[in-house]
Amino acid sequence: MLDLNAIRTGIMQEVPYRWAFLQNLFPQKQSLELSNNYPQEGFYQDGKGFPMRMVFDEIQDITKPRITDSPKLNNLWQQLVNDLHATAYRAAVGELTGLNLMDDLMYIYFFRYDIDNFFSPHPDSPIIRMVQMFYFNQEWNSNCGGCLRILKDDNPDSVFQEIPPLLNTSVILVRSDNSWHTVTPVSKEAAQSRLTLKVAFINREEYFTYKNNT
Repeated sequence: MLDLNAIRTGIMQEVPYRWAFLQNLFPQKQSLELSNNYPQEGFYQDGKGFPMRMVFDEIQDITKPRITDSPKLNNLWQQLVNDLHATAYRAAVGELTGLNLMDDLMYIYFFRYDIDNFFSPHPDSPIIRMVQMFYFNQEWNSNCGGCLRILKDDNPDSVFQEIPPLLNTSVILVRSDNSWHTVTPVSKEAAQSRLTLKVAFINREEYFTYKNNT
């Protein structure tokens, strides 16, 4: 279902850091079904203002079975998760970014941003090599917040590009010390929650070094 060619043929931007905006990764019918059946259960919140999230797969890699009890998804969502677990997906993203991701660990998260939820400016943890966000809102008014901002620096107003979370669009961010980005607060005028699926590739050695030191 996931169109890997749309990933391979994407264009990596080099300013203000390495990132890509992708479209039409799913057939239209399937993208609408994914949106209409976005998961509703299993979410939790880390603190006030943070989005609700659900970790679907934690430390999922290509050599070991998943180690978490994942919430049940409908058949189409499960098919998408299966596509993300496949080596072909890693290869396609690697071809676009120039990263060898075959030995990396993978996290898959669902994020739901409700009123006043946001993510402050950050470049992602140093153990993360890259992330891909998939968006599932059929309509979105950018005036209601909830947009990803590609930033020039750590100032939330240093906007290079603002991206609404519209269905069948996706953003890839290659992590660096200056890969600053933020999600603007969702206002009370928003017609629905902001719906996102995030895939994070994590350096295996650095992850376990980090875990052993915490």
